[in-house]
Amino acid sequence: MSEQVFGLSVNQVMAYTAIANVLLVVLLAAINVYYAGHAKRQADAAREQVAASNRQSEIAAETLSLLRKQMDQQHRTDIASVALQLKVAVHVIEDWLKRISADKHPQLPDEIGILPPDFSLATQRANSIDNIVAENMGAASLHVAEAETNLRLMRHRNPEEPEGWKDHQQKATKSLNTAKYKLSVARTRWEAMAEQQP
Repeated sequence: MSEQVFGLSVNQVMAYTAIANVLLVVLLAAINVYYAGHAKRQADAAREQVAASNRQSEIAAETLSLLRKQMDQQHRTDIASVALQLKVAVHVIEDWLKRISADKHPQLPDEIGILPPDFSLATQRANSIDNIVAENMGAASLHVAEAETNLRLMRHRNPEEPEGWKDHQQKATKSLNTAKYKLSVARTRWEAMAEQQP
């Protein structure tokens, strides 16, 4: 009696089983190849993300370096600008003191402005670096404003009557001398600080 299973001989069943096993192996190999390819694409994408992240970090580092250089340059510019403003302000005050120190009524301009218009900006810059210098500059500005007020009052007095304008002259002189002192203190401190900068 020949052995048959499902109408097939044992050898045929074993042959079909071997073919099915080969097809199953081929199918599993194809699935493995597909997943290997997918894994490779994911690995490539991950490498690209790492490379992009590295480029971004390099760009961020370069940007930070540029910002630091700009901040250092702005700091040096602020130091030079405030130093110049202090020198100019002291010089202008000395000129005004000479102008009003005479015994006769001085010729005063229609517009009295002693400090340069950007002196307040220099005071703000100084405040960002050394607030004591800025405080002295601010105090000097107040004394100069008081002197300007007295000079305006003096300009409207009769030059032939010294008692009418001498008091304003003395007050303006006192205010300008105080402002000059405050600016000299600020300038000395500022120059000492500027020498210590790299």
